[in-house]
Amino acid sequence: DYLFQARSFYEQNAAQASEAQRKLAYEELLIAEGSDWNWWYGPEHHSANDRDFDELYRKHLSNVYQALGAAPPDYLAQPISGIVARPSFTPQTAYIHPRIAGDLVRYFEWMGSAIYTADHRAGAMHGKQFLLDSVHAGIDESNVYGRLDFKGDIPDMPFEIVVNLESWAEREVRPRHALRLEVMVQDQRIADWKVRADDDETPLESAKQPGTGAARVALLRNFEFRIPLAWLAATPVSGSHSQASSSLAATRLRLRLSLWQNRLPVDALPLEGWIELHLLEEGELMSLY
Repeated sequence: DYLFQARSFYEQNAAQASEAQRKLAYEELLIAEGSDWNWWYGPEHHSANDRDFDELYRKHLSNVYQALGAAPPDYLAQPISGIVARPSFTPQTAYIHPRIAGDLVRYFEWMGSAIYTADHRAGAMHGKQFLLDSVHAGIDESNVYGRLDFKGDIPDMPFEIVVNLESWAEREVRPRHALRLEVMVQDQRIADWKVRADDDETPLESAKQPGTGAARVALLRNFEFRIPLAWLAATPVSGSHSQASSSLAATRLRLRLSLWQNRLPVDALPLEGWIELHLLEEGELMSLY
């Protein structure tokens, strides 16, 4: 579980850290181990404070990694407990070909995309501050596109947007390929970005190494991105072909977006689970709905 992973990370990395770092990380680990979340709040028990204890517990676990000079795992950006709020999700119904500019919302360019809209009502009762409002996502023949809309203005403070993308084949328990897009924002502008395989620090493309420009990111009114499907070893196929070669072809994409400040998770969409996109030819995609 998350506590076991944090404890293992501490045991493997504490010796290389300074005494002050070790002490801080150990204190955060002890706080997490003694958290009310472990002793009471969890799947067997519920209270009006579940969300607060969930968030506090994940914050202490994140601090263990941060104290030892590492970024916390992406899964700590999402709540552990089930979410009472019921977000709205509309699946993709047609290919999209949006221009990645991040400026005014161009309704027709995103028509047909999958749309995930957060439900902030339950969190508002607990005083949680939400920064993200909705995600639009979709594919065409060659790319996967995404748009992140903020709840209000773009935050003034520095922050990082992380986009996790995975390609999956039928009946497999692990993703075929996984990518991570990291975008650093300062003064409401993109200061740096890179996209890489989840298990490799070498960028496929970045602000410093733009390559062919196959990937693109933009931030003005909202955040937008484009990633080639080829980087995920994915290509749209017909439903019959997908079933006949399910052991070979990826059949769906999953993506999740999160916002981080000071290397700690602040908000994420979806809060629980992933946004899924079918890897189908456009005609079959349109016939699904």
